Amino acid sequence: MKETAATLDQAHQWLAQMEKAQRSAEAESEDTGAKRREVEAELYNGKVTNIKELGSLQEEFEQIKSKLKQVDDRVLEVMGEVDVANKSLISQEQKLKDVETQWRLEQDSLAGESSILQAAITQLDKKRGTLAAEITPASLKVYEELRNIMQGKVVAKMEQGKCRGCRLSLSVHELKRVRSPNMVQCSSCHRILYMD
Repeated sequence: MKETAATLDQAHQWLAQMEKAQRSAEAESEDTGAKRREVEAELYNGKVTNIKELGSLQEEFEQIKSKLKQVDDRVLEVMGEVDVANKSLISQEQKLKDVETQWRLEQDSLAGESSILQAAITQLDKKRGTLAAEITPASLKVYEELRNIMQGKVVAKMEQGKCRGCRLSLSVHELKRVRSPNMVQCSSCHRILYMD
């Protein structure tokens, strides 16, 4: 969204530059047109009778006329650039609106997901509390200590005579103890072992 906003800002700046250039070109066209009218009036009012002065005025008139054509061409060119800048600005504004709309939809979706996850966390906390009440305080204490040390990876499945946490083979004595209803820890990684 920042990228689109930056592009929109650039489009605003470009349009402002083109509008300034257009005003400048139009002012120059107006000044040149006024000068052309002034020289033309002097040329045709009959007050200048000297051939050399008339020739000089005619030459000045042609130069001003040529310059006016160039200035008017520049005005048209700048007007075209202003039109392109306007279209670009409109396009960038629409892109920004689209990005903002998409962002709002994503925020709404994330807020909905957050609510669902919060409800699930609350439900799981209640379930955990219920299950924790069924466990002996000593076993719960061991679990909590291991959870802090092992970053939550406290329980490991015993499968094919191995601890799935550290992948080391268990002794025969450990295998027998895992089958009992008591809590058993792996002698290598100290995770709490269970089996299906």
